[in-house]
Amino acid sequence: MEVHVRIIASHPFFTVSRKIDWNQQQYIEQELFLHLFEDHILSPSEKFLLDEVWDMSYRNSSCEFGFLYLHTNRGVFSFQVKSEPSHFINLYRDLKK
Repeated sequence: MEVHVRIIASHPFFTVSRKIDWNQQQYIEQELFLHLFEDHILSPSEKFLLDEVWDMSYRNSSCEFGFLYLHTNRGVFSFQVKSEPSHFINLYRDLKK
C-alpha cells in the first residue's frame, strides 16, 4: 500500500557560504526550501514534528532579508529568508489548532 504525503506549503530560505580560491574570497548563496506537511516541517538537514514545534515567528532584518524562526523543544532554529513568510506561518498555525 502506497501512502501519498502532500506538501501543504513551501517557503524558500538561503544559506551563504564563504569560499577562498586563488586568494579571492567568494560568497556562495544557495536557495533551499522548508516544506510544511500535515505532521512535520522538513528542511534539507532537519525534520521537525509539529508536536515539537511550539511556534514560528518572523523578524525583518533589512530591506534584503529577514529571519524565520522555528521555536522547538530542541531550541530555536533560524532560517534566512528573502520574502515574508506570513502565508507559511499562518498555514502552520492552522494545523496546530
